[in-house]
Amino acid sequence: MKKVRRKEVIYRAGDRAEALYHLERGLVRIVEILPDGRQLTLRHVLPGDYFGEEALSNTHHRYTAEALTDAGAVGIDVANLSAEDLRAVASNLATQMAQVQAYETHLQWGELRSRICRYLIYLAKTAACGQDERGTYVTASHEEIADATASTRESVSKLLSDLRREGLLDTGYRKIYLMDQRSLKLEADTPMLEAV
Repeated sequence: MKKVRRKEVIYRAGDRAEALYHLERGLVRIVEILPDGRQLTLRHVLPGDYFGEEALSNTHHRYTAEALTDAGAVGIDVANLSAEDLRAVASNLATQMAQVQAYETHLQWGELRSRICRYLIYLAKTAACGQDERGTYVTASHEEIADATASTRESVSKLLSDLRREGLLDTGYRKIYLMDQRSLKLEADTPMLEAV
């Protein structure tokens, strides 16, 4: 199993796709690096999901895979996959495609405030969520939230400050506490996708 730390890159766009990966634990995001250097989050990989599917067609990775939390993934030689294994991979990738389509709706629908609330609620259902004496929190930087909501770090910082001032959030070192999840869900207007 390949173990990676938060923010560590598993593979980069342009790397040869030598293995298909199965995420055992943690949260990984697939990102595209835009010409201006910004990153656009394309999808989230959850435990049980496959990624690095370019290995199935023996090509190079088109996107970059980065761990959003400490994670563990198993590299799989696609030459050793049985017909049953391939069906399981195809089924999982089809489920991820449905999530990508829901994610695209998330990016294009609603004001930034709603998109941020939807994303925080989504993260609360993944390995990016934790609990301590202050309550439920998610680990995500302002930049990661901006990448996931098609925004800028500055805009995200301002809106997170507004939500904190209104009592919906609180912040700590590398943590965003979800102080009023009910109100955050109302602000989100609609669920983004399910973290299954």
